Amino acid sequence: MTKLKIKQAIKENKPLTTFSLLFIFVFVLLGTWQVERAGYKTSLVEAYEQQQAKIPQPISVESSEWSRVFADGVYDSKSQVLIDNQIFNGKVGYKIFTPFYYGNGKGIFIDRGWIAQGVSRNQLPNIDFVAENLRVVGTLVRPEKEVLAGDEILTNSWPMVSQTKSPKIISTAFDGKFLDMVLILDPGSKLMNEYIPVTPFVITPIKHYGYALQWFTMSIVLAGMFLYAIKRET
Repeated sequence: MTKLKIKQAIKENKPLTTFSLLFIFVFVLLGTWQVERAGYKTSLVEAYEQQQAKIPQPISVESSEWSRVFADGVYDSKSQVLIDNQIFNGKVGYKIFTPFYYGNGKGIFIDRGWIAQGVSRNQLPNIDFVAENLRVVGTLVRPEKEVLAGDEILTNSWPMVSQTKSPKIISTAFDGKFLDMVLILDPGSKLMNEYIPVTPFVITPIKHYGYALQWFTMSIVLAGMFLYAIKRET
């Protein structure tokens, strides 16, 4: 008799039933998606760790993201770029991107680390140095796409201040072709400033599993609330 009453209550509460089942399905779907993302990120982290364990190889067009590479060439110390709004240890500053030319005029932006902002935004830090031929060694990264706002992405004087890390956008201020990745110098390298450890992803696999747990918990809570409401009707 109770089962018949429950079925009847469900039929008589179609809006509640539809709403509950729809969102339970959505929550489970979102939780499953987060688990899949965690698995995908885990595989990428493993690939990153494998690349980091390898001996640096000569940079080439076949070099992939997270590869450990080296290149022989010279910096362009007169045309450097400061990446704006870089927070490190609670302080505001910049990332230093310096053009580096190797091979037959090939170019890549070298991430030479972090530097503090200075007294004000109008007073840029001193990043001048005397360029010389040398070998750079580091890790290739492909900066994540950003949501850019404002009219001035790049300032007009050297060193330029940029609102983006995108090599494609920054290279518009230069003649010649640049690799679509950035080389982050190894800590302790010559001309390296404050080193910020490389992190493959902002959202780690553990965070994805945490988000999945939240979505699954919400689906269980909603299912419990739905059953409680139906039982009250009976």
